[in-house]
Amino acid sequence: MKYAPLAFAVLGLVAPALSSAPFHRDSIVVPEDRKFTVTQDKYPGLTNPNPRGWYYKCANIVQAKDGALVAAWQISDSHNSIISHLMSARSTDGGRTWGEYQVLASGNVWEHHGIWVVPQMSVLRDGRIVIVSDWGQRTPAQNQPMLVQWQKPDRGMSNHILWSLDGGKTWTKPEKIDDIGGEPGYIEEFSDGTLAYTRTSSIETTKLRNPPLPWGNNYYRNEIVFSRDGGRTWTEHAWLADSPFHGDCEVGLAEMSPGRIVAATRIGLGNGQFGHPSRLLFSNDNGLTWPRAAPAPFYGQRPHLGRLQSGRFLVTYRNRWGTPGTRALVFDPEKDLGFQPTSWILDEDRCELGADALTLRTQNGQRGAVEFNLYPAQDDDSRVEVRATLRVEQAEANGVTISAGCWVHFAPDRVYLGGRPEIGFPVDTTVWRDYRIIRENGMLRIWVDGTERLSAPIAGIWVREVRFGNRAVRAGREPYSRNAAVSQWRSVAVKVDNADDYSIDWSWVPSQGYPDQFRRDRTVVLDYAYFADCGYSSWTQLPDGKIIIVDYTTGGNLDSFSSIEPGRSKAPFIRAYHVTEQELTSR
Repeated sequence: MKYAPLAFAVLGLVAPALSSAPFHRDSIVVPEDRKFTVTQDKYPGLTNPNPRGWYYKCANIVQAKDGALVAAWQISDSHNSIISHLMSARSTDGGRTWGEYQVLASGNVWEHHGIWVVPQMSVLRDGRIVIVSDWGQRTPAQNQPMLVQWQKPDRGMSNHILWSLDGGKTWTKPEKIDDIGGEPGYIEEFSDGTLAYTRTSSIETTKLRNPPLPWGNNYYRNEIVFSRDGGRTWTEHAWLADSPFHGDCEVGLAEMSPGRIVAATRIGLGNGQFGHPSRLLFSNDNGLTWPRAAPAPFYGQRPHLGRLQSGRFLVTYRNRWGTPGTRALVFDPEKDLGFQPTSWILDEDRCELGADALTLRTQNGQRGAVEFNLYPAQDDDSRVEVRATLRVEQAEANGVTISAGCWVHFAPDRVYLGGRPEIGFPVDTTVWRDYRIIRENGMLRIWVDGTERLSAPIAGIWVREVRFGNRAVRAGREPYSRNAAVSQWRSVAVKVDNADDYSIDWSWVPSQGYPDQFRRDRTVVLDYAYFADCGYSSWTQLPDGKIIIVDYTTGGNLDSFSSIEPGRSKAPFIRAYHVTEQELTSR
């Protein structure tokens, strides 16, 4: 399956304006007067053994039948919890102030031998509010593992639901609905009254070459679970996504029209490190079968997908692979948007587009990096071809690179292999040159201005990544060093031919805009929180058209990029962002 690039376009719709001044996506983030704190680390009567404050997981928001907004979230002592609480609050002034804080359920490893993991909340047409959350068994002597280990019989997980019949004022006790658990998605109500949620489990495979950590030859697959009786029983299920080349998990659902359902997934393979975009999967029979899937135009963790009043769809998500933070995108899943590149760019000023070339001025470390990500190679048998016209003004070791399924580094006087730096050839890269790099049949070959200069075996050095720019972040989020450089790029063209995964044929020149122009034109960053743990968002749209998005932020630096300094962090919090569809879709 091949996906060509989309012609870049800015789409706009008219929506009710908020009372304060509108914002522009040139500024990237939602302005301060549109941000409201839902909760911030103060819970009288709850004891937290972590002196750094509570750790948040998953922020949810719905509008109750009485018009109040209801938020729900989890707090714990840390990401690897030994204590956890499911929490809720209400707002009666449109999400500006919050109160009526409640502990809905609690768990700890000493008394309950388990913890609550991630809650997901929905509101149904009859006004009932429902939370589904997974419970993971754990004793004081056990760690908090990944699902691959946690769902095994000697550990165990399960999903539970809680109901509110009075707009979030009171809640039922958790009711167990399965013995699987596994990152349940929010419950979606279809037009025929069916309720559905998604859950993730793992299975071994022999199809992955060099199975990547952290799960090796295990991969995640996702199923959809149905209730035909208003949520009393949940006995029917069907497989939604089962692909070792993606590992779809954390799946969000939305109904496009009666009987037609779209799902948005997080890519679990290698924990998203190779740069696969999320996937969109489609069902025409109310979720029983899912015959069609395509790359999404976003790179989302825990995507929350739904229909706006305009008929278009909004998805909010934590961005990965790419620059960290929570994103919002309005789009039409009916249209084949095709593959869209992403990027790691914290400081946009380091990437300057001119009429004839793109200039990258990078500095050492993550903050000064500029790296563009294309669709990755399935394995070492995939054919990858990259053509680029560029010149290098100056470069440290990791300053100017192209990965065509093998890393190639460009020094001012030499081109060499990143995996084997002793293999390379001398060339003056400070003048404009045309490079052609092909990885196929176990070999990597490089041409310069039409002349072949290198042919080397890829055994031991092949990678899945297909990228260009400089090197930003290693697997595990460790930053690269010695990646300062100044380089100019006149064109890049990439072909990736995968046998079982998607293939792409993508090309770029400056007249099209930036290589990641779709990201720049179409996605909105909620906040600067690049060095914090943040995301796992939710949203609701009010009758007047206003959209309320919530996400969590825990630790790290929360200041604007221009003032980032290590160690300047704020207490954990959940924040509500007030926007309109017009602001999310127009510059």
